[in-house]
Amino acid sequence: MVVVGIGIRPNTSLFEGQLTLEKGGIKVNGRFQSSNNSVYAVGDVAAFPIKLFGETRRLEHVDSARESARHAVAAIMEPEKTREFDYLPFFYSRVFELSWQFYGDNAGEVVNFGDYSGHTFGAYWINKGHLAGCFLEGGSKEEYEAVAKATRLKPAIEDLAELEEQGLSFALKVSQKPLQEAPPIALEGPLCAWHAIAGVILAASVAAFGFWHGQRHKRR
Repeated sequence: MVVVGIGIRPNTSLFEGQLTLEKGGIKVNGRFQSSNNSVYAVGDVAAFPIKLFGETRRLEHVDSARESARHAVAAIMEPEKTREFDYLPFFYSRVFELSWQFYGDNAGEVVNFGDYSGHTFGAYWINKGHLAGCFLEGGSKEEYEAVAKATRLKPAIEDLAELEEQGLSFALKVSQKPLQEAPPIALEGPLCAWHAIAGVILAASVAAFGFWHGQRHKRR
């Protein structure tokens, strides 16, 4: 048996003509408010601004769903204390003894590193001269934290060959920098009231309602 995960298509038909839709989902701001500020959308159906990329995107992963829901509730309950959502896109998977984590964006040139015949290897994505994303297989907790922090810092990359040679040690070195010190880092060498809560519940249940409605229509 082969299981292929190809993503989903959110059922937003209930909101056509009522809320602003974008990227196949419901467009929201950094507090997950839709174009009707009493309606919130979270999870796979929400197209929200990602500060790291400077654009609106819709993500399909459990971590994004959990974090967006947590942030929306905070924005509803304590709006004056809740900042704009600032999320680092994060994906992971585990298959038996294998596990990997990915941070950022898979855009630009790819630089592979590590021993593919071993247990630890990965790749960097370099876009417009800066680190945009990082994939790591078989890393430790400290190594995963390092690649996440390095991705958020978006250091400048000048020499792809040098980056490949340094491999994981590059992320470990860059991650030592405080997040507030985010200027480009070059390598040596030649290169996001109760009525509002109801809105959250309504938006999050779109997929379930769509499935029920579709099954009922088929039986007819």
